[in-house]
Amino acid sequence: MISAPLAIFLLGCLHEDVAILAAGYFVVERGMSPWIAGVLAFGGQLVNNVLLYCVGMLLRDHPWMRRWLSNRQASIIRQRLERHLVKTLAIARFGHSMLMPALVGCGSLRIPIQRVLPLIAVTGAVYVGVLLTIVVVLGEAVMRQLGNWAWAVPVLLLVGAVVWIVRLRFARRGA
Repeated sequence: MISAPLAIFLLGCLHEDVAILAAGYFVVERGMSPWIAGVLAFGGQLVNNVLLYCVGMLLRDHPWMRRWLSNRQASIIRQRLERHLVKTLAIARFGHSMLMPALVGCGSLRIPIQRVLPLIAVTGAVYVGVLLTIVVVLGEAVMRQLGNWAWAVPVLLLVGAVVWIVRLRFARRGA
């Protein structure tokens, strides 16, 4: 069986939000230190972000990317990205599903890693700190109120979301 610290770190390498939820679980249910859980989630998140930057670097050698990068529009995008890098990465970190394209873009457009790494580290630390605090506080409140039935809340929310999506999909087909 995999240990809790390793699980949090590896989940952070895959998806930061899942790692934060797992870290919150281990803090609330297993008594893990919030600092250790946060550092592990942050470490995995940082590895994930650097790998996404590296994917962008590797994409530079792909023929269709070389054609696009030789386009005049790519140089304009690169200049704008360099000029607004702090705002772009901060918004991308807190915006849903915007970080991956931003980091891959930084890597493929040759934005220096020395500029990108401190920004993803700072925004990542803030992100993990804020969300882990929220998850732990809400998790403790839910466990206090619901006890052993707390697992039913996310399951019911998930089932409700699936039913809602299916209803919307079939409603569009019928109209």
